[in-house]
Amino acid sequence: MQIKIQNLNYYYPNSNEKALDNINLEIKDGEFILVAGYSGSGKSTLAKCITGAIPNFYGGKIGGKVLLDDEEILKIDERRRASLITMVFQDPERQLLMNKVYREIAFGLENIALDEGTIKKRIWESLEFCGITDLYDRDISTLSGGQKQKVAIASALSFMPRCIILDEPTSQLDPVSADEILNIVKKINRELMINVIVIEQRVSRWFDSIDKLIVMKDGRLEFVGTKEEAYRINNSEVNQFLPSRIKVAKKIGIEQYPSDSRLIKSRLKDISLKSINKGEKKGEDRLKVDNITVKYGSFTAVKNVGFSIKSGEIAALIGPNGAGKSTLLKSIIGLVDYRGNILLDGKTMNKLSVKDRAQQIGYLSQNPNDYITKDTVYEELLFTLKNFNIKDKGIVDDILKKLDLYKHKDKNPRDLSGGEKQRLALANTLILRPKVLLLDEPTRGIDNNNKGEIAKILKSLADEGVSIILITHDIEFAAEVCDKFILMFNGEIAEMGDRKVLEDCIFYTTEINKLIREFKGGIFTYKQFIEALEGNK
Repeated sequence: MQIKIQNLNYYYPNSNEKALDNINLEIKDGEFILVAGYSGSGKSTLAKCITGAIPNFYGGKIGGKVLLDDEEILKIDERRRASLITMVFQDPERQLLMNKVYREIAFGLENIALDEGTIKKRIWESLEFCGITDLYDRDISTLSGGQKQKVAIASALSFMPRCIILDEPTSQLDPVSADEILNIVKKINRELMINVIVIEQRVSRWFDSIDKLIVMKDGRLEFVGTKEEAYRINNSEVNQFLPSRIKVAKKIGIEQYPSDSRLIKSRLKDISLKSINKGEKKGEDRLKVDNITVKYGSFTAVKNVGFSIKSGEIAALIGPNGAGKSTLLKSIIGLVDYRGNILLDGKTMNKLSVKDRAQQIGYLSQNPNDYITKDTVYEELLFTLKNFNIKDKGIVDDILKKLDLYKHKDKNPRDLSGGEKQRLALANTLILRPKVLLLDEPTRGIDNNNKGEIAKILKSLADEGVSIILITHDIEFAAEVCDKFILMFNGEIAEMGDRKVLEDCIFYTTEINKLIREFKGGIFTYKQFIEALEGNK
């Protein structure tokens, strides 16, 4: 399918700011497109315009045209439009409606009035294509995150569309599941010649497969071109969205785009790098987890897990989806029943209620929208204070200023960007001034700028003595901010220690480490690489 966008402008309802500003773009038949940009740059808005959801569902004011094979999308009837272009969203939980896998796929096909025989064929073929026929009659509630995302893709594929758009499809998946999603999407593009448009913050996994990169900023197109053109151009905005290994290649003077990482590695062997040392955290044990076991019926999710976290230490809890990481955090805050002992400053927490624990242990779940109930940012935090009978309202202003949210204090929290919502959820947790902070995927779906802000906040809290445990699949972020790494598989701790835990990992490490570890250890991020490179001059 050829997609043409001509002079596209868009305003969301009740807004005087352009969400899209004079977009002109042409996507050729069968192209694989990657769309990058910071939060609020217009990536998802552009995708919704291409599908016709804007303005048909979202309303607002739109100008210009979106053409599918020279046919204006707003003049295509809804059923036909749904069979031409489909979209897979970031969170599969929010788009899977039925209880069984086969019913989920059938539901969309029934809505475009396909006959029973065609529906049955499409169900089986889409499952077969995605390699998940074994999930045919599984309850969706029993599936892992990666399996749910595969079902969402199979549902989109079952329409046999001309174009599939995927919005942050791997943002909450472990490296193995994310690679499986990439391989399915590549197969859809290469074998079925279906246009693929992927919106992503973590571009590294996708970069080698794409035909074209689009970088957006403030509702405009900052860059449109091939990855080779993106490599050659000297544009700081574009450079932000190059994979770390490609940034390294540019830094060490490789002139042509390195399609093979072995070329980069061979050049790095001749470059001297200073060792990077990260001092061990001193201090007393703040939190001790002693032989924790959690069962859901006959299934054991966490098996005799034990570890300790020092005052001011930041620990990363890493491992595949289903390893028991979230369950472990929930046991610490008291949201699930467990066997074993949890001690804070040497005192057992076992008999304390969730509310009593929450005054000392802050817990932030994956979805910041879970923390939004009021009409203003200020009221959100005030509500938390009232719940815990805290009279000092000055704390609200202090926390809002600390997290750079004070300017939004009278704003409806639903109107905040993804990164701002994440900081508001964190503010709601920090307002009780906890000794321990538990974070479940704090960087999910947020851009590098916001990740940098979260990193600063976490390091500042650690300097104040707060102990932090965070679950993340963003190993590069973890390598930047964390002192300790706890690697879990199948409900058990496989290894625990400092950054050396990552050094010889196959999946749970960074692409920089894979390039460098053979001849220089302890370097995991591009920032650390630059530090090691410049420190040797």
